[in-house]
Amino acid sequence: MHKSPQAEPVFLHKHRKLIAVVAIPVVALGVLATLFDKIFFYNEAGQMTHVRTIFGEEKVVEDVGYATKWFGRSTIWRRTIGVQSALQVDQQDEAPRGQAAVVLQNLPIVFLGNVDAKAEFSTQFRLPSGDAFLKIAQEYRTPDNFLQRALLPAIKETLQATASLMSADDYYAGNRSHFGAEFENQLRNGLYLTSRKEIRVKRDNLPAQTAILQAGTDQGSFGDNASTRFVIEKKLDKNGQELRKQQQFRLFGVEVVDARVTHIDPNPQYQQRMVRVQQALAELAVARQNRLKEEEEKELVSARGAKDVEAKRQESLRQQIERTTEAETEKQLTLINAERENRRAEIDKQTAELLRDKARVNAEATKITADAEAYAREASLKADGALQIKLETLVQINRAWADAAARAPVPNVMMGGAEGGIGRQDEMSKLMGILAAKAAKDLALDLNAH
Repeated sequence: MHKSPQAEPVFLHKHRKLIAVVAIPVVALGVLATLFDKIFFYNEAGQMTHVRTIFGEEKVVEDVGYATKWFGRSTIWRRTIGVQSALQVDQQDEAPRGQAAVVLQNLPIVFLGNVDAKAEFSTQFRLPSGDAFLKIAQEYRTPDNFLQRALLPAIKETLQATASLMSADDYYAGNRSHFGAEFENQLRNGLYLTSRKEIRVKRDNLPAQTAILQAGTDQGSFGDNASTRFVIEKKLDKNGQELRKQQQFRLFGVEVVDARVTHIDPNPQYQQRMVRVQQALAELAVARQNRLKEEEEKELVSARGAKDVEAKRQESLRQQIERTTEAETEKQLTLINAERENRRAEIDKQTAELLRDKARVNAEATKITADAEAYAREASLKADGALQIKLETLVQINRAWADAAARAPVPNVMMGGAEGGIGRQDEMSKLMGILAAKAAKDLALDLNAH
């Protein structure tokens, strides 16, 4: 069913008020939103906005919140700008507004000695505020221009100037921290003004070289014993201070917050040489360890020999001390025995003297007693003419004759008369009488006197 053309104006006429009521507020809101966006903007934390209004006013907004730009243009700047380099660049790391950080590919550098490499670094810059920032904004207009024209050239120049201060061997030999410190120092305070100087170093450890190698000498390198080295000298002023080339961005009040060299990747040829050097150093370390081992074993053998010698010396000393002690002991024992024998001899001597004295006394006493007895006997003899002795002698004589008579054999033939014969008893009686008389006569004893 089709409507007639005359019916549409009637519909619009009936709903015109409703359309006006709805459309006018919507249009008004759109206009207000457009006007608000053209007049106001919001300044985020950590940002500074460079504003140019239609009235010719140019200002810097640093406070957080809404500010006016009056249909002008605004450029957002970050208070801190980071510039980094890496082997692989991810574009998502770049901030779309204000360029908070820029990630670049690693930059090529050349060390002293013409060894090229690629460097990775990380830097952070803080922009000034107020009129100083306004001067930067007026000079470079956008953060990208400031990065490309001020910061990146300064970073590249400083990195290359730092690489020129030392050789790659010095860097990999332990001067990495010094390299990073020099990079930050020159980025903050300016580049050193330097000059390259050639010096010749004589190698005293090499002998004078000839075409013929002498026995027992090192050939070394034929020719001159001196080697050529290039060194970088910093130029000094009359006060002894280093001459520097001022960093241009520092003139605008930009501060270096942080500057680090994170990695240096040398060329493949140098890496291969480093591998060979590492192998040589490893072999040298092994040889040094073997030498130390040999020295330790030598010292161990010497120590063992010294130990054996000392043990033998101590054993000999012990035996000597024992022999000396034994000899001393024997000497002391001999002295003691001699002293004992002396004491014993002395005692024996004293005993002998005592016995001699005693014998002398006894002899004297015996003599005195004998003299007294002899004197007594002599006196007794003088008194009775030794009668008692004579009698005793006579008794002994008679007893002897009596024994003899008793043992005398009996005769086989007996002779006798009628009146009486002579018998054995009579013979013995007569004999005893004769002998008694003879003994008395011999003793000069008078038997009738008593």
